[in-house]
Amino acid sequence: MTPTPRWRELLEDRLAEAAGVLGAVPGVHGIVVVGSLGRGEPWPLSDIDLLACTAGPQVAGRVERRRCGLVDWWAASGHAQTLDVVPFTVAELRAAAGRGPQGMAERMTDARWAHTMDKAYGGHPAAAGGRFAAQFADWATRTRFHPAVVAARRRHWRRAAERTSALAASLCAADPARATRLLREAARALRLCWVEQWGERLGSVGREWTRFERIAARHGAREPAAVLAALAGACPEAAARRLPAAPAWLRERIDLAYRARRLVGEDVTAEENARDQLAAFTVHVLCRRPDLEGPWTGTPDPALGRHLAAFRRLLARRV
Repeated sequence: MTPTPRWRELLEDRLAEAAGVLGAVPGVHGIVVVGSLGRGEPWPLSDIDLLACTAGPQVAGRVERRRCGLVDWWAASGHAQTLDVVPFTVAELRAAAGRGPQGMAERMTDARWAHTMDKAYGGHPAAAGGRFAAQFADWATRTRFHPAVVAARRRHWRRAAERTSALAASLCAADPARATRLLREAARALRLCWVEQWGERLGSVGREWTRFERIAARHGAREPAAVLAALAGACPEAAARRLPAAPAWLRERIDLAYRARRLVGEDVTAEENARDQLAAFTVHVLCRRPDLEGPWTGTPDPALGRHLAAFRRLLARRV
C-alpha cells in the first residue's frame, strides 16, 4: 500500500466537512482542531482530532451520531478516515480557564482532561469556529507547559509508574501475562514522566517510541531510554523477532506507515517503524480487541523477573 499523493487535500477537505457538520449540531458553540492537524504537522495517516465546545452534556450524543455518520460515509466512499471528537461543555472549559494554570493542573489526574489538553497544544479554531473556541485554543497552548501543569503531570505519571509496576511485581508468578501488560503500562507512564521533565511532548501513538528515543538523545538520556523501550517490549530488535508472527492486517499497516513517514521526510528506519506499529497496536488490541492478542505481542515477557528488577532501578534513577 502507498499513501495517496492527494493526502493533504483529502485531510483538508474532510476536516472542513467534519467541522461544518459537527459545528451545525444544535448546542455546539465552537470546534477546536487539535492533534497533528491542529499543530500544522499532519502526515498521511493523521487522525482528524476535534474538541467540540457544547452547551451541555446532552449535546454529546448528537455529536457522536454525526461523527459516526461521517466515518461510515468516508469508509464507503473509498478512503477511510479516523475522526475523534471529544466534547467539553463551555461551562467546563470556562471553569478550568477561569482558575488559570492551576485550574488545568488540578485536572491532570483526569485522563479525559490530561489527554485532550495535551492534544490541544498548538490547536486552533475551525473555520467559523467561534470566538470562544479561539480563546480556549489560545489559552490551552499558553498553559500546557506552565510549571504548575508540568509538575502535576509529572507527579501523576510517576505515581502511575510506581503503582502499576508494584502490581506487576505482585502478579509475576501467578499471572505473568497480566504482569507483562502492567510492566509495559508502567514503562509508558515513566516515559511520559521523563518527557514532561524535559519540557517535551510525544504526539502520534504510532510514531512515539522513535520520537521518544530522539528526544531522549537530545537530553543526554539515550541509554536509559533504550532500556525503558526494552522493558516496554518496544526495542527494534525484539520487535523484529516478533514481526513474522504479526497478522496480515498489521503487516499492511507497518508497510503503509513506513511509506507515509518517509513521504513527509521523517528520520526513521524500517526497523524503528515496525517497532512503533507493533508497540502501538499491542496497546490498541489490549484495549479494544483482546481476542486478537497473539505471539506477535510478546506476551508474556520471557524475561519478566529480570525486567521488573531493571524497572525498579530506572525508577530510582535521575535522567
